[in-house]
Amino acid sequence: MPQAKGVWGLGSCGISNLQSVDHEATGCTPADMLFARTLRLPCDILFGRPSDTPSSPNEYLNNLEARLESVHAFARERIKLASERMKTRYDSGATGHHFKEGDQVWMYNPKRRRGLSPKLQQSWEGPYTIVKQLNDAIYRVQRSPNAKPKVIHIDRLTPFRATDHSSV
Repeated sequence: MPQAKGVWGLGSCGISNLQSVDHEATGCTPADMLFARTLRLPCDILFGRPSDTPSSPNEYLNNLEARLESVHAFARERIKLASERMKTRYDSGATGHHFKEGDQVWMYNPKRRRGLSPKLQQSWEGPYTIVKQLNDAIYRVQRSPNAKPKVIHIDRLTPFRATDHSSV
């Protein structure tokens, strides 16, 4: 039978290695998060492990609960920091435009038509008119009074200037 590729081809050693590597966001290993202890690896057989003092089942459960709570609190804090970093990175490239009803805008539409090179196709359509702001990031726009309105995210809109693009 042929060997499986990837992690499964490594067998239990590969999986135990994945379970014992610190995750970037949480700062903990998956084994720490799940079992509140480090895994016993094959190298522990060769080199040994520090001996733990045996405890009663009740004492072990209390220690386990405390360790799990502290590991999960630590992981939540690390995930919060990672989330803030991702938000900062996203916000640095996000548009700072704010539109009001009646403003003219270009709308980004990456839809491609067959038979034409993507390089020669216009990605920006318009002008569209802002009909209504639904929330901070979502707008309802309409190309003409008789056209069906579209609901568009602010990242796909840019202010209309007649000299920027030719109308598509």
